[in-house]
Order: sequence, then structure tokens, then C-alpha cells
Amino acid sequence: MEEYKVNTAEPMDGGVELGKSQILPTKVNGWTKVKNFLFQEIKVELTPYQQKVFGEVHDFWHQDITWQKFKDFWLQDIEITL
Repeated sequence: MEEYKVNTAEPMDGGVELGKSQILPTKVNGWTKVKNFLFQEIKVELTPYQQKVFGEVHDFWHQDITWQKFKDFWLQDIEITL
């Protein structure tokens, strides 16, 4: 097993500033491949109808619920006709 000594007085990258176009090589192992697959960026495009439905569902789940609204809902008069 190799030992790596780190001098805390120096930056971890060895004090070398890297440009945005320079990428340090890294060893890719199995977990890195799985992690990259599971956490990849997903872009979802919705149709106008899907956006409308999604907005209505979002508004329903994020509405303010007060005790008065709860009481009015449970104590409302329901008429049943056959």
C-alpha cells in the first residue's frame, strides 16, 4: 500500500492553476461508471397540455390549507339523490 503525504500549507492541486480546457486524468472504476450513469443530467420537454396538467397538479399539492378550509370541507352539507 502506498503512502501519500500531503503538505497542508500548499493547495491540494500542487499550486498549479489549470485552465478550464485542461482536465486532470482520473482513474475510472466501476462505482464511478455506475454513479455517472445514475446521476446524469436529464432534460424533459413537455407538450403545452402536459405543462398545463403539471401546473394544475403542482398548484393542488402546494395550496395553503387552513383550519377553516378543513372544517368547511368536512362539515359541508352533501345532498344525495337517487
